[in-house]
Amino acid sequence: MTTLILGGGVTGLLAGWHLHRRGEAVEVWEAAAVPGGWVQTLPWPAADGRPGRYERGPQGILVSPGSAADRLFKSLDLELRSPGRGARWVGKGGRLVPVPAHPAGLMFSPLMTWRTKLRMALEPFQAVGPEEPEEGLEEFIARRAGKGMARELLPPMVAGILAAPPGLLSVDAIPRMRQWEAYGSLFSGMRKGGISHLMVPEGGMGGLTGRLAERGPRLRLGLRATCLEALPGGRWRIRAEGHEAEAERVILALPAFEAAALLGPVAEASAEALRSMPYTSVKLWHSRHDLLPPYSDGFGFLIHPSEGVPYLGTLVPSWIDKACAPPGVMQLRSFIGDSGLWGDPRPGEPKDWAWTERTLRHWLPALAVPSQVREELSPNAIPRAEKGHRGRVRQALGGLPEGLDWISNARFGPGVRDVIEGVEAWLG
Repeated sequence: MTTLILGGGVTGLLAGWHLHRRGEAVEVWEAAAVPGGWVQTLPWPAADGRPGRYERGPQGILVSPGSAADRLFKSLDLELRSPGRGARWVGKGGRLVPVPAHPAGLMFSPLMTWRTKLRMALEPFQAVGPEEPEEGLEEFIARRAGKGMARELLPPMVAGILAAPPGLLSVDAIPRMRQWEAYGSLFSGMRKGGISHLMVPEGGMGGLTGRLAERGPRLRLGLRATCLEALPGGRWRIRAEGHEAEAERVILALPAFEAAALLGPVAEASAEALRSMPYTSVKLWHSRHDLLPPYSDGFGFLIHPSEGVPYLGTLVPSWIDKACAPPGVMQLRSFIGDSGLWGDPRPGEPKDWAWTERTLRHWLPALAVPSQVREELSPNAIPRAEKGHRGRVRQALGGLPEGLDWISNARFGPGVRDVIEGVEAWLG
């Protein structure tokens, strides 16, 4: 064996697929009984037995023509479907405010004050900032588009993507921000970088990891690495319960905290940096209801954190992916954030379905009683790239001995698209 990849989530499967296509000898170990990590599409039949499903992780992926994601799906012969252009809302001032379909429409939206809009209009004329020192995400947006935008629009958008307050985060938490600024302005970057559309792979997002597993190298399930040992000649011995192997190269496609546990005895500086990378947990409530126009025909809504703590928003998977629920049924996916991050005034109050349903009805008073409800806990689901993240990544990579590498969404960016682009760039 030339290369052993530890971790059969989307990052490890993707790296293995690329290396396998190059003709390299590769094997992937995954601790769970099934591959995919958080990128899994799971069955959820309707109460009457009709088929349905839900996503464990991301609901879809943004794809632009000619991008790394576009090339990947074409290489995998995996069909992508677009739900179309659906309405989006932000909960603010006690009501759901429509989000304009085009950024220019923000100038006429009640989501922001006129002072904020005027300052935002000056964004294309702001100087490009230096690469170093690393900025916080909130500071970056305030520098580019003004403090008003950082205060009024950024928090719900970031909460809906990263489930964390923007004031905690590095600009590297959303890698595209710096990429867009390199074009001279965020608006120019969004335009010149290619228009992206929300897409859903055939079979749901789990179709991606499933196809990678089918077409990639040998995949061994139920093997959790417990020890790394350096051998003479630059080789490595990897042990799991009841099994061991040797390889010239080991790639840890694992969350930072899992990689740290393996690296401690052989690369303590790297392990220390990885241990310091925090992760965010969320709770999801999936529910099915009678159709409620116009919300059943849109992407969903995010809640400004000042009004939703710790409820972050709700998506409409039955619009995004028609196979989620039977016809005539609206499926919702509501996100409950970590009370400790959002200053929950009643952290001890259980965020059960009764609490979630009351909160939903505040924003959707006409919502019907659900026919089905499902709770999904997602511990340590999202890497939280707090300020100083860039330095932690550098320390983690710089301390690795020859023959070891670490790849993860904590390195490349939190989204599946970030991972696809990051792995492609990593391989050169």
